[in-house]
Amino acid sequence: MYGPVLIIHSWLRWATLFLAAGSTLSALRRDDDLSRRPPGAHWDAALMAAADLQVLFGLVLYFGLSSLTVDALNDFGSISGNSVLMFWAVWHVAAMLGAAVLVRVGRVLALSAKTSQQRRRRRLVAFAITTVVMLAATPWPGLSYARPLFRW
Repeated sequence: MYGPVLIIHSWLRWATLFLAAGSTLSALRRDDDLSRRPPGAHWDAALMAAADLQVLFGLVLYFGLSSLTVDALNDFGSISGNSVLMFWAVWHVAAMLGAAVLVRVGRVLALSAKTSQQRRRRRLVAFAITTVVMLAATPWPGLSYARPLFRW
């Protein structure tokens, strides 16, 4: 079960990053009418769905399937001197959960905006920060906690 879930989580990363960048760029589009859905609302909804799925698969890995994090959670004191364990047991999960929450908060703030300019700015800020956080918390090749870009 570990292999398929990890592959899905790995590939879904690219969809989520693509949607985060697309949502950020769509927030730059001009929106003149508050009475209708903002341009790019479909990007926002797709990003929210992808982030939720990504978190779901990540939590399944974190709490049950990954021996690395299960071992770290059983002996949390052992991670303090190990940067790889610290990344996987704390930083990766915290940053990605934060990014998923930020997507939702950004949408709610944008939908409650009083002007189209406020709505656009709120979407832009929330989705740009989300994208940066996701990029920062991804285990890119060359880092001590690196993982492959594509899993097969």
